[in-house]
Amino acid sequence: MKLSLTAGIGLFSFFAVAALFADFASFTASQPANVDPTMTASTGLTEFDAPAFVISSPGGSARCKAFPQENGLPGHDALHVNKDCAALYAPLANATEWRNNPDGTIAFADQSGKTIVEFSPGDGRAYVSVAPRSVLLSLSAAGVDLL
Repeated sequence: MKLSLTAGIGLFSFFAVAALFADFASFTASQPANVDPTMTASTGLTEFDAPAFVISSPGGSARCKAFPQENGLPGHDALHVNKDCAALYAPLANATEWRNNPDGTIAFADQSGKTIVEFSPGDGRAYVSVAPRSVLLSLSAAGVDLL
């Protein structure tokens, strides 16, 4: 028995559609992977992983990290600085607050609210210290992985 061209195309189309639905049914019937998102997302992370910024001296020879953490107040965050920061500028060891000022500057303050150092946007991606004038530091997110 010989099939006509139209019947052959119809038969081929029927089997192609049946194979497509069979493949789709087997795909959707499989069980989802048993992954614990809280464990996967938190493996190896500590409170000092993100976000982190690098404070460096002129030339970048001395560096340390600063870690702002949201505390619910707009423009003000809790701040943790590495102990190495005291080598750059001793009062940085007392910095506990990160302030995003309305003029675009970033200030680090102590527990009493007194500004320790203030950074202003620089020419590139880094911020540069503007107060006190005797301190030359830069603040950047670049190079965090280098420390």
